Amino acid sequence: MNKSDKVTLIKEIFYIALIAMLGCVGVIFCVLYIETFESGVLFYYSNLLKSISVGLVSALTITTLLLVKKEKSFVFKLFFLLCILIASVSSGLYLLKISGFLNRFRSINEFREFVSSFGAYGVIIFIVIQFLQVVVLPIPAFITVGAGVLLFGAFYGALYSCVGIILGSIVAYFIGRIFGFKVAKWLVGEESLKKGIETIKGKDRLILTFMFLFPFFPDDLLCFVAGLTSVTPLFFVVMIFITRIISVFASSYSMNNSIIPYDTWWGILLWILFFALTILITILIYKKGSVLEEKFSKKKNKDNHL
Repeated sequence: MNKSDKVTLIKEIFYIALIAMLGCVGVIFCVLYIETFESGVLFYYSNLLKSISVGLVSALTITTLLLVKKEKSFVFKLFFLLCILIASVSSGLYLLKISGFLNRFRSINEFREFVSSFGAYGVIIFIVIQFLQVVVLPIPAFITVGAGVLLFGAFYGALYSCVGIILGSIVAYFIGRIFGFKVAKWLVGEESLKKGIETIKGKDRLILTFMFLFPFFPDDLLCFVAGLTSVTPLFFVVMIFITRIISVFASSYSMNNSIIPYDTWWGILLWILFFALTILITILIYKKGSVLEEKFSKKKNKDNHL
């Protein structure tokens, strides 16, 4: 056996051991997490959910093991990443659940009580949680922002939320830029990834800016995605400051029923029209985004020459 064959064999053994370990971790923690359900539909069907999760994770693990010899293929890389993701998410959710951490964030009132329990340090704890909410914690933003309104009022709640969320957004962008590109390049190949980025180049800044302005898009996830696009760090930081301040303050005052009321017929009608307009603008930007951004750039250059 020559040196090249030995290296290949060692890599295969390493992958097999790692995949088997990830599979075991995924199965064990999926079952443990499901066993923490205490009521509701998920608790009623917990045995079925355990059987399904064990079957799916086992099938994924076995399939990935069978593909080890094709370690450079996209399918193997995708399945391998899924094994890592399932093991990480299932173990993370279980640890958060048994620590009682997740139970504190099931509703706005519970979150409010949790932050209030820290007394004078409540503001710092709230900002830290808003930061983590963007980067790592599976907490819906409306819960944390809503709790901020109840704790500190619409203005200060929005202000403290902005500090944590903006810092978290910038960190998430650089995580996506540093690690996301490498993972995506490893998955699909550098040439294919560059072609994909080139395809959306010219309208990615406009699309992302619009998405961050409105509360209907997964903006925390978009921070990581932005790191993969042609959006520069300077543009992202400026854009995130402006859009997060607008969106967070608008959300806070909306929750405070200060902008468009939810309890009147005309308020409900306005919210429906707002949703419809958002969908139309999204479609327009997706289809004509590059044209619109090109016109904006030409106008900007023309104004600079005057």
